[in-house]
Amino acid sequence: MTSETVGKRYMPEVSRREIDELKSTMKAASEKVIADNIERMKKADPKRPPAMKYFDEISNLFGKRQEEIAAEKEKGKKVIGYMCLFAPTELILAADAIPVRVNSGWYDTSKLGDRVVPVEVCPVLRSTIGAKMIELSPFLEQSDALISVLTCDGMTKLSEILSDYKTIWGMNVPRIKDSSQSLRFWKDEIKQMKKQIEQFTGNKITNKNLKEAIEMSHRATKAFRRLQELRKGSPVIMGRDAMLVNQTYLWDDKKRWTEKTEALCDELEARAQRKDWVCSPDTPRVMITGTPMFWPDNWKLPTLVEESNPQGIIVADEQCSGERILNDPVSVDEWSMNDMLNAIGERYLMASTCPCFTSKDGNQDRVNWLLNKVKGWNVQGVIYYVVRGCMLYAMEYTRVKKALDKVNIPVYYLDTEYTREDVGQLKTRVEAFLEMLTARVDF
Repeated sequence: MTSETVGKRYMPEVSRREIDELKSTMKAASEKVIADNIERMKKADPKRPPAMKYFDEISNLFGKRQEEIAAEKEKGKKVIGYMCLFAPTELILAADAIPVRVNSGWYDTSKLGDRVVPVEVCPVLRSTIGAKMIELSPFLEQSDALISVLTCDGMTKLSEILSDYKTIWGMNVPRIKDSSQSLRFWKDEIKQMKKQIEQFTGNKITNKNLKEAIEMSHRATKAFRRLQELRKGSPVIMGRDAMLVNQTYLWDDKKRWTEKTEALCDELEARAQRKDWVCSPDTPRVMITGTPMFWPDNWKLPTLVEESNPQGIIVADEQCSGERILNDPVSVDEWSMNDMLNAIGERYLMASTCPCFTSKDGNQDRVNWLLNKVKGWNVQGVIYYVVRGCMLYAMEYTRVKKALDKVNIPVYYLDTEYTREDVGQLKTRVEAFLEMLTARVDF
């Protein structure tokens, strides 16, 4: 599907002057938000690991990484954006292309998206639409094609809307995982995506290149899991810092990110040996689950948790913008093309805890994942975060709460919009939850 063959069916006509003015204003505001967030994170940990300086730099969406990708495009390299973790990035890498996730974390652009879709629609989608309208997102603009995974109604229509501008490849995700037919269907989707990427880039995905891409992913997964494991004990890193490291993988150079994350883990292990904690080991340990949070604007909940009085610390999350990014490796038995493609298909489908799934016992994989995290990371309270309009996560709350109630873990449902205006209200609600957790810890 490409905008070259059809006229704009959804997007309104926006004058060049309005695009330039809005982009300039919102870019300046975003750069300020990025800088402010980083400064607050530095202040929260006066002994912040020096290795975090690299991730601070990469967190600037308009900085170093944008320039690097632009230089690669000048050499003829293709950029393939994606909007969901089901997109098989190993295939993109094996075709010598650059994978970047393009979901928008800007609040202001969601208001622009209201010109296209109703306000009841998920604000993450509205924000992404608005970012495209004014060409704000560097990685969305740099993408030569987009992989859209049809996980919900909103994502399905988003692919149509963005096809006014970009080549779109849709991937259909089966709604039932524990079915041999579903797995066969999904593996066919993976194989079809391989063909599309090859045709688009002009690069054949060979056994050698795909094996190298999978091995690169394995090294990144090892570093990723090492970082999460370090969060099991007394706190050696603030949750916001770990979440930023996790998320920068979505647009950074994969090899370099792995090296920098390993260096950070080295520093954190030394910190643990010194018992140099970022906050008291008695600080309430919080896990966040629910709608993904995208840098830089949609960082208000992590900030509130770790700057509240009483303070909490985020030790884990179950989000597709966080710990689900690299948690599970591609498990290959034999390095044949067919085996590698099948392994990729199984990894992206069977390991996922997305609420788009159902089965005879409900989405039990997600419940089990949460319960394992609660136990392994000594989680003392869970915040179930939902942006209004995100129906899948909202509808699973009752099931998750019942499971957590059984193990005596408090869970708080926190719904919000893509806006800064409700920070005061959220602060009151978050602090009340943390006060309750503190009382439980003291007791």
